Amino acid sequence: MSRAIGRAAVQTPGVSTAARVRARTAAAFLSALILGVGYKAWGLQVESTDKFREQALRQHVHTVEIPAPRGAILDARGRPLAISADAESVWADPRAVVDVAGSAERVAAALALDVNVVEARLASRKRFAWIARHVTPEQAKAVRALKLAGIEVAHEPRRWYPERTTGGTVIGFAGLDGNGLDGLELQMDALLTGQKARFAALRDARGKTMLDQGATDPVPGATVELTLDRSIQHIADEALMASVTANKAKSGVAVVLDVKTGGVLAMSTVPVYDPNDPAEAVRAKARNRAVTDVYEIGSVMKVFTVAAALDAGLTRADELWDVEGGAWMAPGGKRVTDVHHDTVLTTGGIIKRSSNIGATKVGLRLGRLRLYEALKRYGFGEKSGIDLPGEQRGRVRDGSTWRDVELVTISWGYGLTVSPIQIAAAMAAIGNGGVYNPPRIVERVTAADGTVGYQRTSEPRPIMKPSTAAALLPMLKSVFDPSRPGKRDGGTGAGIAVPGFVPGGKSGTAHKYDPATHRYAPDRYLSSFAGLVPIADPRIAIVVVVDDPSGGDYFGGKVAGPVFGQIASEALRYLGVPGDAPAEPAPPPAPGKGPAKAAAAPAGDAAPVGDDDAAEGLVEPAPDLVDGATTVVPDFRGAGVARAVALAAEHGVAVEVHGSGRCLAQSIPPGPAALGATVTLEFGDAR
Repeated sequence: MSRAIGRAAVQTPGVSTAARVRARTAAAFLSALILGVGYKAWGLQVESTDKFREQALRQHVHTVEIPAPRGAILDARGRPLAISADAESVWADPRAVVDVAGSAERVAAALALDVNVVEARLASRKRFAWIARHVTPEQAKAVRALKLAGIEVAHEPRRWYPERTTGGTVIGFAGLDGNGLDGLELQMDALLTGQKARFAALRDARGKTMLDQGATDPVPGATVELTLDRSIQHIADEALMASVTANKAKSGVAVVLDVKTGGVLAMSTVPVYDPNDPAEAVRAKARNRAVTDVYEIGSVMKVFTVAAALDAGLTRADELWDVEGGAWMAPGGKRVTDVHHDTVLTTGGIIKRSSNIGATKVGLRLGRLRLYEALKRYGFGEKSGIDLPGEQRGRVRDGSTWRDVELVTISWGYGLTVSPIQIAAAMAAIGNGGVYNPPRIVERVTAADGTVGYQRTSEPRPIMKPSTAAALLPMLKSVFDPSRPGKRDGGTGAGIAVPGFVPGGKSGTAHKYDPATHRYAPDRYLSSFAGLVPIADPRIAIVVVVDDPSGGDYFGGKVAGPVFGQIASEALRYLGVPGDAPAEPAPPPAPGKGPAKAAAAPAGDAAPVGDDDAAEGLVEPAPDLVDGATTVVPDFRGAGVARAVALAAEHGVAVEVHGSGRCLAQSIPPGPAALGATVTLEFGDAR
């Protein structure tokens, strides 16, 4: 009875046992659900709060970048050589594009692009993709008029070179993203690149950007002021191009230096390119050969051999030398020849008549160590430090390792390699009383706030006695002397006209070494001329090199000399330098104490023989005498386009670029290769 009453007390009247089970199950489920929701809410709001806060920021807040204008490059008179101007570019947010195929067709028509390329970019799942950069105003207007979802037109700086080809290889160019890729644009990239404006912006529910606090302005790059003068550069460009074209030459270089400061007034090369069309640089295989190329320049080096002997007190300007009638058996029993059949020449006459025999005898008297030390002192075999990429140091072997044959050939310009900028700087030192100023092309760098970040300072150093420099000037002047009536004793530059001024200089016509045959080619030449004007008080130094002329003439005085004369006359007039009275023929040299035979060096191997102004009587050299015959190709694989171009410039290697992305292959493997070879680089996406 009592148990029955207890069971009745725990049961709800009228509710079945099954109903009670269902109620309890539902209560347990709801309790578990509430606990689960609570746990999830705790996880979202407590454990993962940082994660979701970051996700929310990514969805509603994004960073906007405004490109900074690249700093200007100005010439010595403040005239622009490279500037930044606003351009318009078309980009897309592919996720916001509604009709990919239709939008691609309309945009491609407005921009004259391949519809398949545009469609591929719009089909991307990224939030940003460039469609076309630096479009014309008309094209930008047409795209805006389409009013397509996800397609936008934005302003960005574009690099512009108002002088086009004038100084193109010196100025270089910047890529679409504003990175310097060649020339001064590459060398000064860190200073020219401004600071982008970066700030956070909000997106509304439709993805539109809201700038409720406004945008900050980017900081423009620094302004780079050069020693280069646009007008003199134009003069040099025109004169050099005319000679290279008329003489059907492979290339040419002309450098103009301010004698007193070492500032580069002009640096011209052919082939040249328009930096507004960077692809032209690749097509033309153009580079700044004044610093990237080195040459066995020939007889121009006789000036420095004679300078070293004068400086050492081993000869005098009027000392007489037996030049053997134009043919001589050098130490070792090998034949050295001159184009002129002179019998006796003064030391100055060796320069005037460009005597190989005389220069050899001066070099033998001087000796290998003293000649080597002098060449190094004059700046050969070392980089000048000029603010340009890809400068080569040239090659002058340690004098203690020279064989007798090398002493003979180096005395008149074979067996060592030099760059045009090195020759120009050393020649300028002669005009500056023996004081060398390292060549410079950047005068000043000024930040956007007006702060001067860099100011060129003079770092002169004496490299020869003032008396030596003074003695060399009349020797250089005599190169332009005409022959006296009834005589054939004129200088090698007698036919060069420099209207209004009396110049001084030295010609050169060197045989070129053929690395394929390991011989000096009998019909390939390097024509050069280096000099000072006006010679009485030198203002500018000029070096001209014309490589491989094939139009009939090849002598330096006939091919490179006229370029020197035109640049000298027009540049001095432009600078306002007073002209000289017409020069009278030089009197015959004063007699010395009698012929002086130089002490013969020990017997040695044969040298390549043949005057740079004669180019005859060649004898094959030992292959290792030629230091400029090969170059070293770097390993481009894996590098981006910008890095590959910079690497090529550093090594003085010409490249042809195909594709974009990373370098996958190069036509010439890393290591030694023939000088002047072009490396084809294939770029793509690494797999």
